[in-house]
Amino acid sequence: MTIFEAATNVAPKDCIEYEEVIYFVVYPGTIRKVLENNGEKVQRLRKILNKNVAVVEYSPDPKRFIKNLFHRYTVRKIELDKKNGEFWAKVYIDPKDKAKAIGKEGKNLKRVKEIARRHHPIANIIII
Repeated sequence: MTIFEAATNVAPKDCIEYEEVIYFVVYPGTIRKVLENNGEKVQRLRKILNKNVAVVEYSPDPKRFIKNLFHRYTVRKIELDKKNGEFWAKVYIDPKDKAKAIGKEGKNLKRVKEIARRHHPIANIIII
Protein backbone atom coordinates (compact mmCIF):
# COMPACT_ATOMS: atom_id res chain seq x y z
CA MET A 1 0.00 0.00 0.00
CA THR A 2 2.92 2.31 0.68
CA ILE A 3 4.32 1.70 -2.80
CA PHE A 4 0.91 2.50 -4.33
CA GLU A 5 0.70 5.76 -2.40
CA ALA A 6 4.25 6.75 -3.35
CA ALA A 7 3.63 6.01 -7.04
CA THR A 8 0.22 7.66 -7.30
CA ASN A 9 0.06 10.24 -4.49
CA VAL A 10 -3.23 8.61 -3.46
CA ALA A 11 -3.72 6.68 -0.22
CA PRO A 12 -5.52 3.39 -0.94
CA LYS A 13 -8.39 2.19 1.23
CA ASP A 14 -7.59 -1.50 0.67
CA CYS A 15 -5.26 -3.83 -1.20
CA ILE A 16 -5.98 -7.42 -2.22
CA GLU A 17 -3.31 -9.50 -3.91
CA TYR A 18 -3.98 -12.51 -6.10
CA GLU A 19 -1.53 -14.64 -8.09
CA GLU A 20 -1.17 -12.36 -11.10
CA VAL A 21 -3.00 -9.16 -10.13
CA ILE A 22 -3.18 -6.72 -7.24
CA TYR A 23 -6.43 -4.84 -6.65
CA PHE A 24 -6.27 -1.45 -4.99
CA VAL A 25 -9.48 0.08 -3.67
CA VAL A 26 -9.27 3.87 -3.52
CA TYR A 27 -11.45 6.37 -1.71
CA PRO A 28 -14.32 8.08 -3.56
CA GLY A 29 -13.21 10.92 -5.80
CA THR A 30 -9.55 9.86 -6.01
CA ILE A 31 -9.53 7.47 -8.97
CA ARG A 32 -9.14 10.31 -11.47
CA LYS A 33 -5.89 11.30 -9.82
CA VAL A 34 -4.65 7.71 -10.05
CA LEU A 35 -5.60 7.37 -13.73
CA GLU A 36 -4.50 10.81 -14.95
CA ASN A 37 -2.09 11.11 -17.89
CA ASN A 38 -3.53 8.02 -19.61
CA GLY A 39 -2.84 5.76 -16.64
CA GLU A 40 0.87 6.60 -16.53
CA LYS A 41 1.03 6.12 -12.74
CA VAL A 42 -0.62 2.70 -12.95
CA GLN A 43 1.79 1.63 -15.70
CA ARG A 44 4.73 2.68 -13.54
CA LEU A 45 3.25 0.80 -10.60
CA ARG A 46 2.91 -2.35 -12.73
CA LYS A 47 6.61 -2.16 -13.54
CA ILE A 48 7.61 -1.60 -9.93
CA LEU A 49 5.47 -4.46 -8.61
CA ASN A 50 5.98 -6.68 -11.66
CA LYS A 51 2.27 -7.56 -11.54
CA ASN A 52 -0.96 -6.46 -13.17
CA VAL A 53 -2.68 -3.73 -11.19
CA ALA A 54 -6.42 -3.03 -11.01
CA VAL A 55 -7.77 0.10 -9.34
CA VAL A 56 -11.37 0.28 -8.14
CA GLU A 57 -13.14 3.25 -6.60
CA TYR A 58 -14.90 2.53 -3.30
CA SER A 59 -18.48 3.64 -2.75
CA PRO A 60 -20.50 3.52 0.48
CA ASP A 61 -23.43 2.48 -1.74
CA PRO A 62 -23.09 -1.31 -2.31
CA LYS A 63 -24.80 -1.12 -5.71
CA ARG A 64 -22.39 1.55 -6.94
CA PHE A 65 -19.39 -0.32 -5.51
CA ILE A 66 -20.41 -3.51 -7.32
CA LYS A 67 -20.78 -1.51 -10.53
CA ASN A 68 -17.28 -0.11 -10.00
CA LEU A 69 -15.93 -3.63 -9.54
CA PHE A 70 -17.36 -4.56 -12.95
CA HIS A 71 -16.17 -1.32 -14.61
CA ARG A 72 -14.49 -3.16 -17.50
CA TYR A 73 -17.78 -4.68 -18.64
CA THR A 74 -21.09 -3.31 -19.86
CA VAL A 75 -23.33 -3.44 -16.80
CA ARG A 76 -26.95 -3.02 -17.81
CA LYS A 77 -28.50 -3.15 -14.36
CA ILE A 78 -27.86 -4.20 -10.77
CA GLU A 79 -30.57 -5.42 -8.42
CA LEU A 80 -29.99 -5.76 -4.69
CA ASP A 81 -32.18 -7.78 -2.36
CA LYS A 82 -31.57 -7.60 1.36
CA LYS A 83 -32.09 -10.79 3.34
CA ASN A 84 -31.11 -11.20 7.00
CA GLY A 85 -28.99 -8.05 6.90
CA GLU A 86 -26.99 -9.16 3.84
CA PHE A 87 -27.27 -8.17 0.20
CA TRP A 88 -27.84 -10.56 -2.67
CA ALA A 89 -26.85 -8.90 -5.93
CA LYS A 90 -27.95 -9.71 -9.45
CA VAL A 91 -25.69 -8.08 -12.01
CA TYR A 92 -27.04 -7.90 -15.54
CA ILE A 93 -24.08 -7.77 -17.92
CA ASP A 94 -24.14 -7.48 -21.69
CA PRO A 95 -24.01 -11.03 -23.13
CA LYS A 96 -20.81 -10.24 -25.05
CA ASP A 97 -19.04 -9.43 -21.75
CA LYS A 98 -20.60 -12.11 -19.55
CA ALA A 99 -17.95 -14.82 -20.03
CA LYS A 100 -15.11 -12.35 -19.38
CA ALA A 101 -16.83 -11.01 -16.26
CA ILE A 102 -17.15 -14.53 -14.85
CA GLY A 103 -13.63 -15.52 -15.94
CA LYS A 104 -12.06 -18.91 -16.44
CA GLU A 105 -13.43 -21.29 -13.81
CA GLY A 106 -15.27 -18.32 -12.23
CA LYS A 107 -12.01 -16.66 -11.16
CA ASN A 108 -13.05 -13.05 -11.87
CA LEU A 109 -16.44 -13.45 -10.21
CA LYS A 110 -14.86 -15.02 -7.10
CA ARG A 111 -12.49 -12.06 -6.79
CA VAL A 112 -15.27 -9.51 -7.16
CA LYS A 113 -17.31 -11.30 -4.49
CA GLU A 114 -14.37 -11.34 -2.10
CA ILE A 115 -13.58 -7.65 -2.58
CA ALA A 116 -17.25 -6.67 -2.27
CA ARG A 117 -17.61 -8.68 0.96
CA ARG A 118 -14.63 -6.93 2.49
CA HIS A 119 -16.46 -3.60 2.26
CA HIS A 120 -20.19 -4.42 2.38
CA PRO A 121 -22.43 -7.17 3.82
CA ILE A 122 -22.82 -8.95 0.47
CA ALA A 123 -23.79 -12.62 0.67
CA ASN A 124 -23.63 -13.37 -3.03
CA ILE A 125 -23.29 -11.87 -6.49
CA ILE A 126 -24.90 -13.55 -9.48
CA ILE A 127 -24.16 -12.54 -13.07
CA ILE A 128 -27.12 -12.68 -15.40
